[in-house]
Amino acid sequence: MSKSHLASLVFAIFASSTALAEPALRTKVDVARGYRWELGAGTVSLYAIGGELIRQVRLPGAFFSGSRASCLPDMLIAPRTGELIVSSNANPRLWRVHPTRLELQVYDIELAADQDKDFGFAGLAWGPSEKIVYAAGAVMRTAWRIDLESERATRLAAPAPEQVATPAGECPVR
Repeated sequence: MSKSHLASLVFAIFASSTALAEPALRTKVDVARGYRWELGAGTVSLYAIGGELIRQVRLPGAFFSGSRASCLPDMLIAPRTGELIVSSNANPRLWRVHPTRLELQVYDIELAADQDKDFGFAGLAWGPSEKIVYAAGAVMRTAWRIDLESERATRLAAPAPEQVATPAGECPVR
């Protein structure tokens, strides 16, 4: 990759399509497919890396916590399909968005423990397949294994190796 191409890519990643737009809660870049995803308040927007908005998708029932004690919601790109997984940091809900069909799937996650607590997920990392996601509790920072097929989350005694090895597993500084 040439220096000019790299500079253009970096500029495109951080350039906003509108000067007055609210800042994104999260941004993820899918270089392999030429996309940039931005998480907003209740929406996720898909941009071409050059900056052009392709589509904005509403996340049904989206609710995010702005508390300083809570990690930000997170996003995770599936390596094989390019689908985007988005977490709520306020309740145990995930969304999956397909990048070309823009189909939306909602996962209302059933917790195997801590049902008496209100929290969502942050720090997402892929498990051994695209059916398993590891996450950190957005408030308590507990480790979770989420099975997307059964929509169940199991609390782990310690973070999974995928979480430890992934910078996204850390709670971002606010």
